[in-house]
Amino acid sequence: MSDPENVLAAALRAHAAGGPMPPAGQTAPPPPPLPRKRLPVLAVLAFALGLGLVAGVVIAAFTLF
Repeated sequence: MSDPENVLAAALRAHAAGGPMPPAGQTAPPPPPLPRKRLPVLAVLAFALGLGLVAGVVIAAFTLF
């Protein structure tokens, strides 16, 4: 067996140099997942504004009639 210090030193040198090349049969790692979609802030604000206007119209109609 190899000396653990030599194995560690070799591993650190390989890591610092970028590591060994992957074997020929090994494929590249999968691409990172797509970034998450942003929250629909403008759509929610527009919905809240429209809902507030409709509620205001309904309440105004009840108070006038």
